[in-house]
Amino acid sequence: MRDRRIRARTAIVLAVILLSQLCALAAKKASLDTRLGNVKQRIKAVRYKIHVKESQRRTELGKLAIIQSKLEDAQDRLNSNKIKLFDAQADLAATNRRLAIAQRNLARHQELLRRRIVEIYEGDDLTYLDVVLGSSDMWTFLSRAYYLQRIVAADAALIDQINQEKKSIEADKARQARRVAEIASRQRQLVVERDAVRSAADEKEQQISAIEHDKAAMERLLAEMEAEEQAIEEQIRRLQSTPEGRKRVAKTFHGSFMAPCSGRLTCRFGYRVHPITGIYSFHTGVDIAVPTGTPVRAAADGTVVKAGWNRAYGWMVIIEHDGGYSTLYGHNSRLLVNVGDNVRQGEVIANSGSTGWSTGPNVHYQLMRYGKPINPGL
Repeated sequence: MRDRRIRARTAIVLAVILLSQLCALAAKKASLDTRLGNVKQRIKAVRYKIHVKESQRRTELGKLAIIQSKLEDAQDRLNSNKIKLFDAQADLAATNRRLAIAQRNLARHQELLRRRIVEIYEGDDLTYLDVVLGSSDMWTFLSRAYYLQRIVAADAALIDQINQEKKSIEADKARQARRVAEIASRQRQLVVERDAVRSAADEKEQQISAIEHDKAAMERLLAEMEAEEQAIEEQIRRLQSTPEGRKRVAKTFHGSFMAPCSGRLTCRFGYRVHPITGIYSFHTGVDIAVPTGTPVRAAADGTVVKAGWNRAYGWMVIIEHDGGYSTLYGHNSRLLVNVGDNVRQGEVIANSGSTGWSTGPNVHYQLMRYGKPINPGL
């Protein structure tokens, strides 16, 4: 009788010890699950921010390409105008040389004419009297006088021609000088335009550099958080692989997981381009398209460990099952259970919706073991 009491007391003590160990294990796992959930939310948020920064970077790169194209066009116009200015200045210089030659010719012929007139009317070498006295007859006299007049007239005509040429060259010079001034003014304007575009390009490059700097910092933060996520998952796996954990998991899961609702499968488990962030990432569950308000049912018996708001999944429920399994139900419009509730397979736990990061009414259903997503096989 006494031995029986001792054995009974021993069994009670062992049961209390085992229960306390299991409770401590459960509390520790719950704490790790909470930490893991927080890290996962932060990871999603940072990934979204990285996506936003990448979108900004691509947008600004597109703008920079347009600005650089404008800069090339501005530089081409500047170079083309510079050639025009060089040609116009060369033409003006050539005209100046022509004008100088014409001016020298005019001055030389004017001086010749002046001397000839002086010689005819005032000089000692050849006068009309010389022409008369030196003429043997009247015919000779008239001939000599006629030729003298012809020479003077020819000189005057040549001077007039040179003078007209000079005026024409001066008109060309004035026109070319105006052209040079216009092209030079255009050149200054093009330089201002080119510099403005270059300044815009420099500013855009600085913006892109700042975006890339922020993105790189976020990527480093993401790597740190993903490492933390893996560490927590490893802690959970080790915790559940301990003798106490195995005893808890040893309750094992008997049966199968049912689909939380009937509907069209719009996104399967695995890698895909996120419909909102645009990032190629791993989809940890499946999406089932259903009308808003559709009953969402527990996939198996278990205990509700989370029922509340999540930035990505909106109104969300997580149920913990035997065997280390857990299920997640996201994007609901209304929750019908609370943390700590025990639910049966098929029991309605929420109504579907489109809350959180969602593109339309659907249920995000996720199956996990030891905190790691696995393919639900739907």
